[in-house]
Amino acid sequence: MERVHVASFESPYGRLWGLRTPKGLATLLLPRTNRARLDLGPSHLVAWRDRHLPGWQIYESKNQFRDLQRWLREYFAGEEPREAIPLDLYGTPFQLSVWKILQDIPYGTYTTYGSISRKLRRSASAARAVGTAVGSNPVGIVVPCHRVIGHDEKLVGFGGGLRMKQDLLRREGVLLL
Repeated sequence: MERVHVASFESPYGRLWGLRTPKGLATLLLPRTNRARLDLGPSHLVAWRDRHLPGWQIYESKNQFRDLQRWLREYFAGEEPREAIPLDLYGTPFQLSVWKILQDIPYGTYTTYGSISRKLRRSASAARAVGTAVGSNPVGIVVPCHRVIGHDEKLVGFGGGLRMKQDLLRREGVLLL
């Protein structure tokens, strides 16, 4: 029987929950800092497993996340993490193409939804579809969707809330008004 591993991690924003397959990190749930507290923990991970890998066993094991723990420590200390985290992302072909572009946004920089749309050779009106795909990113922070801003350099949309998005960008040395 195949298995996935789950674990929780403390962060400056609250508890993060991760789920890892044998291939890599598949989801990292962020705390919701802009809304009433929601239970974004084990029940959401079970739902994710049931949707993408039905029948797989879930095991709690922080040992399977040592690389992620190191990555998060470095990142939250304001350093660019030295090693990439292996990923196992599940999404539509369009989502996967958007998430690949997110992974290529350098630490300490940002881009816009429209710019991603142009990289995909889509019309400017596709920026909304890009925004939906960015918002569906299952591994926020590691796949840096917080580095995507509005066309007018305003902060828009982030699962952890705009305060967290602004703080993540500041950790990387990006200052926006």
